[in-house]
Amino acid sequence: MLNQAVILCGGLGSRLGKLTSKTPKPLLKVNKKPFIEYQIENLARHYIKKIFLICCYKSYLFNKKYHNKKIKNAEIICIDEKTPLGTGGGLMLIKNKLDTNFLVLNGDTIFDINYLDFYNKSKKSFYLSIAVTNNLGKRYDGINNSKLRKNAGVYLCNKKIFRYYDKKVISLEKDIFPKLSKIKKIQTIFYEKDKHNFLDIGIPSDFKLSHRKIIKSHLRPAAFLDRDGVINEDYGYVHKISNFKWKNGIFELIKFFNDINYLVFVISNQSGIGRGYYSKKVVDTLHNWVQNQLNKKGSHIDKFYIAPYYWRNKKYTLRDKKLRKPNTGMIDLALKEWKIDKKRSIIIGDQESDRMLAQKSNIKFYKIDSRNTIKNIIKKLKSNK
Repeated sequence: MLNQAVILCGGLGSRLGKLTSKTPKPLLKVNKKPFIEYQIENLARHYIKKIFLICCYKSYLFNKKYHNKKIKNAEIICIDEKTPLGTGGGLMLIKNKLDTNFLVLNGDTIFDINYLDFYNKSKKSFYLSIAVTNNLGKRYDGINNSKLRKNAGVYLCNKKIFRYYDKKVISLEKDIFPKLSKIKKIQTIFYEKDKHNFLDIGIPSDFKLSHRKIIKSHLRPAAFLDRDGVINEDYGYVHKISNFKWKNGIFELIKFFNDINYLVFVISNQSGIGRGYYSKKVVDTLHNWVQNQLNKKGSHIDKFYIAPYYWRNKKYTLRDKKLRKPNTGMIDLALKEWKIDKKRSIIIGDQESDRMLAQKSNIKFYKIDSRNTIKNIIKKLKSNK
């Protein structure tokens, strides 16, 4: 499993001139939020549990804002470089804290790919994988002298790379890449730039452009999925792993949405909690297991929303009732908590309450039944892209 990421934040950002005279480049605000927080939130979406920030220039600002803090359940640890150690040297400071495999990202770029897919495509026989893309321009490094495939600044590293460190100040790109290439222990994984947002704030023109591009890249459409009957077979009040059976095609469907940068939410009526058949803790345990199984397949659900309301249970309020489908409460909550492009969002369900919810929310609806299987819906979605 992929649990850790390292963000390289040590650069001076000298090409940005006065902008970085008092503020390190990753802390520059893009639309009123530090650029690095977009990276952190995106990693947390992919269930990265621990993120190391390797800092040098004005490192105290990173420590003050992020050290030992949590953002969307991802723990942030700041590591101080006393002197610049290069893109690879700083990793030695946390060698004993790193898992066998970990992500490395540049602090001034975002390449909005499915990190779990990247991890799954990385063959275990390689020590380092590079996400590459096209149409990045001349100032980006080509891989193996290619003008078409450019380094997008996302790496999956195995700790075996440390065997090839022979000095304190070291560059991954200039020192480690050639050594691993020579022994055929490095691979590239291609992602089309047109399908994945790439942002760079390294030079003034790109920084200025990022304010507009970040709005587009982080306003995502959402796929709202019913649970029983869509994700799993509906046997009635499913709450145990032992009687949870996946619907055919559901892994492919969720990964399809992840790969095209949709948010994915489960919206599920769970009156079994209100009726006293099982507890919310039991449902949470099941959903954690579901998430782990999806992660192994290179996919994920961004959040599970449930409505435990049952009308005979007096502890529930009108607010709880509004969560229950076909009321729009769960959709409203997601719209409040996430930046969602509602116009391009969809709802997939198998019940009349799902159709009514879509109608009330003014969101396009796809129904799953014996004629409209998940695989048929995937075909429709791909043809509509």
